[in-house]
Amino acid sequence: MSKILLLSAGSSVISGNKKAAEYAMGYLNQKKIETYLFDNLYTEIPFILEGGVVQPDKIIEIRDALVECGQLIIFSPVFNGGYASHLKNTLDWLSLAFDGYKYNELYSNKKAAIVSAVLGKGGNSYNAYNSLSAQLENYGLKVFKDFYLFSSDNNIDKKLEESEQIEEFNNFLDNYLRS
Repeated sequence: MSKILLLSAGSSVISGNKKAAEYAMGYLNQKKIETYLFDNLYTEIPFILEGGVVQPDKIIEIRDALVECGQLIIFSPVFNGGYASHLKNTLDWLSLAFDGYKYNELYSNKKAAIVSAVLGKGGNSYNAYNSLSAQLENYGLKVFKDFYLFSSDNNIDKKLEESEQIEEFNNFLDNYLRS
């Protein structure tokens, strides 16, 4: 089984996306799948500029882990029907050429899944999923057809303790692994 990179784009310490990513990491580790979890994609990663060549340390750390991984799960908040700009920034940094890798080559032949934890009911989440999934395909990733949503209707703190929600989320993760 391939190693998996988890990118949590939540924008606070108490982010539902961070909690979902931490849960997924524990679940995958129980299955003996090596995972790498990166969060806080907004304070240590400056916005990429044209011709951005000098990659920030955190990007190098994420990039080096992604080299070893065949799969990626992105935990993305939804802002105004789209995904977070700091997530796009991180993904763009990772798309740059480095050490013999060509532009976007790091993403080549890798699978990606998307999970979102949102504060509202999730009405805009499918628009954000469609936008993010199209962007991931532009990078060359193979995007998993299913999408998992935690909305305020199914409070993530409470639901990750309830067997029905846990089973549903575990099934999503298992289906992704089998895809």
